[in-house]
Amino acid sequence: MHPKPFICRFPRCEASYHRKEHRRRHEAQHDREQGINCATCDQKFGRRDTLRRHMRKIHGVKGPTRIKVACTSCRDQKTRCEKGPPCTNCCRRGIQCSLSQSVEVQQSGHITCPAESLSPVSHDGPTQSKSSRSERERHFIDLYFKLFHPFWPFIHQGSFRKYDEAPLLVQSIIVIGLWLSNEHNAQSRAIALHDVLSSAIHEQKELWDASCSEDACSACSWPIPTYQAILLHLIFAVLYKGSGPLGLDLKPCLSPADANLLVRLVQSCKKLGMLYYPNMLARYCQSDLPAYVWVSIEEVKQFNIALYRVCRACSGQEIWTDDLNPTRTSSTVLRANDLQFPLPRNLSLWKAVDKAEWDAAATEDVYRHRLEDTLERDWISKSANLLELNSE
Repeated sequence: MHPKPFICRFPRCEASYHRKEHRRRHEAQHDREQGINCATCDQKFGRRDTLRRHMRKIHGVKGPTRIKVACTSCRDQKTRCEKGPPCTNCCRRGIQCSLSQSVEVQQSGHITCPAESLSPVSHDGPTQSKSSRSERERHFIDLYFKLFHPFWPFIHQGSFRKYDEAPLLVQSIIVIGLWLSNEHNAQSRAIALHDVLSSAIHEQKELWDASCSEDACSACSWPIPTYQAILLHLIFAVLYKGSGPLGLDLKPCLSPADANLLVRLVQSCKKLGMLYYPNMLARYCQSDLPAYVWVSIEEVKQFNIALYRVCRACSGQEIWTDDLNPTRTSSTVLRANDLQFPLPRNLSLWKAVDKAEWDAAATEDVYRHRLEDTLERDWISKSANLLELNSE
């Protein structure tokens, strides 16, 4: 009988194995903290193949995806990254580590996005160059605007810049692009990236959550890209059905954490006065570029309407707030009479993605925007009773 040199290192266990990896797999079953978490339901597993089987049978995906956080320099050098920030390799070379840049807190309510160092492409193959990673990101962003944007057009495509936008917003867009791509393992990668973004949103709540701030008011900065990203996060949570099946009323159901997030987002928008048209106008002056003013105001309107649609879709769900008081994500969270602004106008201009389309759709009223005219007679809230009746 051949000796088994790899003996289990846990006390009072006499198991031994011929191969080191077999001992490692055995020891992982001793300590559940060494197990692998399911990215969707947080259940722990001692073996990766058991986790794969669980995700395939329970969640209907082939995951999990092996995503490694590494700095840009280590990826380019194809060396093992000793995570920092900054990483050991960059310190030894005396160069700036991208991991340090990714954890700098952004101002104006922008969330630091740890997923910026995660590539949406699989790491099972050769390391990708920086340019090829950018091409993959552009691919998923393009899929978002092609397949998802027509149904939820609250981001202005014509002024969207793939490299200059808030990282959290770009990564939230990539999550949906991944999900819709139908590529191998794309949906499991989308869920994994979604979970990383979820941690950032919840852990950095003090940067964007104005709902409990005594100082929050309409004069404060409006972190529109962050709020757009959070709304995409909530829509995706419903899209991949991570919180369970539909109810008997055929309404989608958010997890308690996401339902609480929806309430906080709505209350933040109310606290900042984002639903009130005069506040939108007050952020600009007559010397501002008219086209810029028009796009900025329309984007806030489009966001507010998308937020209202999500609230209506998830109405009637009971959640628990942080103070353990039950509330419901019903129309009492965001009602039509809260929408104190006119409907979006000139949808052809909103959809324009290049100068030729803009020039063809632009009307004179775009360049004659009167900041003193609140258009109160045209506010959605003026027809609130009719809207609420038709949505019952």
